[in-house]
Order: sequence, then structure tokens, then C-alpha cells
Amino acid sequence: MIAHVFLCINVGARHALPPHKPKNKKIMKPSQEKQQEIKRIYEENLADKITANYVPFVVRYGEKYEVDNGILFVGKAENMADKNQKNVNEKIDSAYEKIHNDDYIETISKTNPYPKSPYVRTLQKIAKKVEQKHGITHFARTNLYKLSTTNTHVFNSEYEKAYVDIFRKEIELLRPKYVIMLTSGKENNFLKNLGKQEKCEKVEFNKKNLKCIKIDGFDSLFITALHPQGKPEDKLVEAIVGLINTTIHKS
Repeated sequence: MIAHVFLCINVGARHALPPHKPKNKKIMKPSQEKQQEIKRIYEENLADKITANYVPFVVRYGEKYEVDNGILFVGKAENMADKNQKNVNEKIDSAYEKIHNDDYIETISKTNPYPKSPYVRTLQKIAKKVEQKHGITHFARTNLYKLSTTNTHVFNSEYEKAYVDIFRKEIELLRPKYVIMLTSGKENNFLKNLGKQEKCEKVEFNKKNLKCIKIDGFDSLFITALHPQGKPEDKLVEAIVGLINTTIHKS
């Protein structure tokens, strides 16, 4: 199966042209209304249930992000040891201010050298390859789990409904071509709650199957993969990019 994907990469390289854009096509930006809907879920479903020791994470993208022409990278949770004395509402406001002001993720395909973090390094390598092969230049990032404490992440079903609702709104906000989930199975409940799934392609990596999935009600394609920590990163990147090469016509 891996050899099959490598073949797709080699063949697809000859046709690696940027996606065609009609001259008069209007450039669409993420809507402020959807941004406010995301903030309301944090305020109404999380703020009054947690202590001031928690730190929220909000989806991040750059000012130039265009809907229908980007990739949303998804991790498990953020390492955020914020020990200040702000209350939860203040922290939500602070996190929300970064929603469309993340210069790093906007330029991730052009950043050098590669960072020390295996996760960020993998995002960077994927971004560089899809920009070169397919002309995708817009990137965003989020996490499945939206809260951390100063000591740990909150992988807690008590909050999972709110997490799923926020995740759905993030996809509606950004409308990415691909949602790449480096979450090692943590994504299963999230995707199950989004809608009926149809598998497009799969490839074996590290004795696991990486899958490309179509979900009813979304134009985006979802790639489920392993977190890169302790994995052969370049092979993981090759497998993910191979799935994109073989499914780009479906997105």
C-alpha cells in the first residue's frame, strides 16, 4: 500500500499545478459571524464550568487566509502553562484575540529552519510540499481539546460536547480543503459526531492505517493520522502528502 502511494506521488508530480482560479472569482474570508459563534460556545459552555486555573485555546489563522483554499492542522491539545491571575472570561477574550492574527501559521510553509517540536516540524514539511505541488498557501491550526490547566490537558468527556461543537464551527468558519488530524485516534468521537463518514483512501504507516474521509455536510476532506512524536517524520509526511495527491480532485 505504501508503494502504491509513492507511485501516486511520482505520477502526480508531473501534474502538480496550482488550482485554477477564475479571474473574477471573489476571494472569501472567514466570516466574523462564525467567529462570534465560536466565542459564544466558549462563553456559554465552558467559562462557568471551569476554574481560573484553566487556559483556553482558540483556532488560529492569518489575516490573509482564504476559505475553500486552505488546510486546517489539528493537534490534541496545547502545552499552555499560563500561571497569571486572569479569570476564565479574561483568558477566553485573550485567546480569542489571536484567532485571525497568527503570523506563524500563515507563513509556516516558508519558515526556516525546522523547529525543535516534532509536531510543528511535521506541519511545516507538509505545508511546504502541498504549496509546491498544489499551490495551497493558506494554513490554520487548532486542537481537539480546547482547555489545558497549568499541569495537564483536559481530555474529559464532561467538556467533549462543547469541544465537538467548537470543532464543527471551526470547520464551517475556515472551510478548508483538508483537515489534517495528527491526533492518534483521539479524533474518532469528534468525527463520529460530525456526520456519516465515507472512506476515500487509506495508506499503511507504522502498522496503522492513515485514512482520508469524506463526511456528509462538509466539502472538506479529513485525513486521520498519528501524532509525529517518536515516529519516522519524513515517512509520515510522505504518507499524508500521498493521500492528498490521490484525493485532491475530490476536495
